Amino acid sequence: MKFEDLKKYFWDCEFTELSLEKYPKFIVERILNFGKENEVMWLRENVDEEFFRNVALTSRRLDRKTANYWQKYYQFYKENE
Repeated sequence: MKFEDLKKYFWDCEFTELSLEKYPKFIVERILNFGKENEVMWLRENVDEEFFRNVALTSRRLDRKTANYWQKYYQFYKENE
């Protein structure tokens, strides 16, 4: 899989302007919300683990059910839990 394969999830953006280096949080949020498991796995291979975890735990742009699903799937827990 390549970054270009994720273009379908950025229908409202100028895809040529996006990069993981410039907009990592936006890209992670979008893929967590709309991507499939293999695309999320690709993200995990290409994004810092702690950054990925932080987005999954704290992002307000993730649907609550989606955030809960990925938190349980990857066994991410907030520090006070």
